[in-house]
Amino acid sequence: MNSFIKGLAVFSLAMAVSGLALASDDWQGGDATKGAKVFKKCMACHTVEEGGPNRVGPNLWGIFGSGSTHNPDYNYSAGAKAKAAEGLVWSGETLFEYLEAPKKFVPGTTMSFAGLKKPEDRRDLIAYLEIATGAKQP
Repeated sequence: MNSFIKGLAVFSLAMAVSGLALASDDWQGGDATKGAKVFKKCMACHTVEEGGPNRVGPNLWGIFGSGSTHNPDYNYSAGAKAKAAEGLVWSGETLFEYLEAPKKFVPGTTMSFAGLKKPEDRRDLIAYLEIATGAKQP
């Protein structure tokens, strides 16, 4: 009986670890060409090119690997500043979660966008942003 319990514990741990690995990869595999089309929903508020202007939202150049207040020339909301203080760093994984429901992920954000409910839209947008913001070569 004791070896059965140990075996069950090892199996449970293995399943938990593999589940975490799968969850962390959910954002990968997007199509940057499709993501450029999804980004049209964002263009009224954001630019992506290096040195591009801030609009209602910040320019997104250099966002990957940066904190939630990555653009020093933008006046971020209290919610974004709080997330930065908590150590939030933008990555494909964090953007995947954020883009689903921005107000849930960053309470107090002033971003009015409701989010992208379809995982494939979020994956595609992240693939586009990786290239458009200088994080990855096309």
